Amino acid sequence: MRQLFGRYKWLLIGLIWAVVIALGYVGFYKHFAASGETRSVWDTLYPSLQLFVMEYNLVGAPGSWELQVARFLAPLMAVYTVIQAAASIFQEQIQLLRLRFLKNHIVICGLGRKGYLLSRAFRRRGERVIVIEQYTANEFLEQCRQEGVTVLSGNATDSSLLRQARVNRAKYVISVCGSDGANAEISVNTHKLAAARKGKALSCLVHMVDLQLYNLLREREMATGEIDTFRLEFFNVFESGSRVLLQEYPPFDTAAEAHGRRPHIAVVGIGRFGESTVVNAARTWWESHAKDADQLRITIIDRQAVIKKESLCLRYPQLEEACELVTEQIDIKGPDFERADFLFDDRGNPCVTMVYVCLDDDSQALSAALTLHNRLRSLEVPIVVRMTHEAGLATLLRERDVAHDSFVNLHPFGLFDRTCTPELISGCTYEILASAVHKQYIANETRKGSTPETNPSMVPWEELPESIRESNRNQVEHIRVKLEAIGCDITITNEWDVPPFQFTPEELELMSQMEHVRFVTERLKQGFTYAPSKDLKKKTSPTLVAWERLPEEEKEKDRETVRQISGLLARTRFRIYRFRKQLTLKGPAP
Repeated sequence: MRQLFGRYKWLLIGLIWAVVIALGYVGFYKHFAASGETRSVWDTLYPSLQLFVMEYNLVGAPGSWELQVARFLAPLMAVYTVIQAAASIFQEQIQLLRLRFLKNHIVICGLGRKGYLLSRAFRRRGERVIVIEQYTANEFLEQCRQEGVTVLSGNATDSSLLRQARVNRAKYVISVCGSDGANAEISVNTHKLAAARKGKALSCLVHMVDLQLYNLLREREMATGEIDTFRLEFFNVFESGSRVLLQEYPPFDTAAEAHGRRPHIAVVGIGRFGESTVVNAARTWWESHAKDADQLRITIIDRQAVIKKESLCLRYPQLEEACELVTEQIDIKGPDFERADFLFDDRGNPCVTMVYVCLDDDSQALSAALTLHNRLRSLEVPIVVRMTHEAGLATLLRERDVAHDSFVNLHPFGLFDRTCTPELISGCTYEILASAVHKQYIANETRKGSTPETNPSMVPWEELPESIRESNRNQVEHIRVKLEAIGCDITITNEWDVPPFQFTPEELELMSQMEHVRFVTERLKQGFTYAPSKDLKKKTSPTLVAWERLPEEEKEKDRETVRQISGLLARTRFRIYRFRKQLTLKGPAP
């Protein structure tokens, strides 16, 4: 309703004015006729207009309902119209005034399709959203305003504009500009503005288009920023989109494997999205089949399939161990692709169990998918088509009668629609690791016999209070501090069989003490005090004591937390390495 009113507001106001004038005219016409006066059209219309400024001169009481309605409605409409006009004229000044009092909002830098989808999704969840966009002719600007999004015009790399958007008081800053350089500069400037921030850390999510640059910069995620002040996280829609794709349309299933059907997937187009799809499918297979020495068969179809296969194998050493990679170096517009012999074995039987079309151009992707569908029409082989967004051609595929549809196995996948959502945050490094910490906590407590009734924290991650989720994030953030104390650091790895890092007993004890100190400091900041029994409502805890006075059972909890660090980091492709020998280990500050 707000969108419709915003779009047709002035038309609606004009119509109401016309109705009021008409009612006034009819009312005065009846009034003058009842008084025996003869007035021209203009003499009757003039007092109708005077109703809006309350300067009409009416002799005797108004007798008609039309005049009664008009004389009350007219001044109200006049006042409302003046207010709306003033709001339109001074819109920018009013907006800047409102921004002064804004906090816990979302700032989105860049208004391409990614920025628009994110702003719309957050707004519809009830969040307050500010968008910074440089180009005033952007097609999404008006749509954002209709959604109730505040729009600031200018270059998002400008620190003064970021300050105007109150990024230091925001909940999230998400940078999705078209340039990786601009996105990086925005993150640097946001970090500076958030330096004096207190309370919950500001999460800055930065999109990187280049996959190799994205992987390189991810090492900075857990290094940049100060504890409790700023968190920098990088994301890539092709990488995160491929993970969503494989979750919604799995490349293999255990039921088919149980019947001896070997999975064989075909990936058409090895661009950024196709590459991520191949790698993530292979790694998923490796994690569950590495001990079996059974390979997943993947056929890659591309004009430069051989070169791209070699590049992938160099960057991901375990890829050829996990997969039997078959290359088909053909042009999708050529006759070889139309014959699609790669879908069948030497006997002419279909050998492919899943097809992913990952071309960048929507029209070419759909055309290629239809070509393959014609060859597999009578077979139940799913064909998933990567589309930019779920509109246009993708809508045509979805809006159909499934019961009588020959295209039932053809599935569109809107990349931006599935990735540019508030759930994007849950797929970033800190959130993945923090939720994994909580999952491990539930597993440990379950082994001890705890239940959600005896321990209120044993609930799914999404149901946890924000204060506990933030505590888990702080624990993840502190990992690098602990590792630095023993001469270790973390790095991104493309290897899938890295053995767990082994800490010495002295290192384990030191890091456990550091974790306890971190926990106590955090609880004291939150207003907790020591008491013999734990009570979250009263904010009391028996563990707010020095390490030496801590019961052995509680010490073991901290040690177990440290032991799990290596496996935890492996979930997000990090590994630990030692950069110096730690000769003397000193305990943490009391």
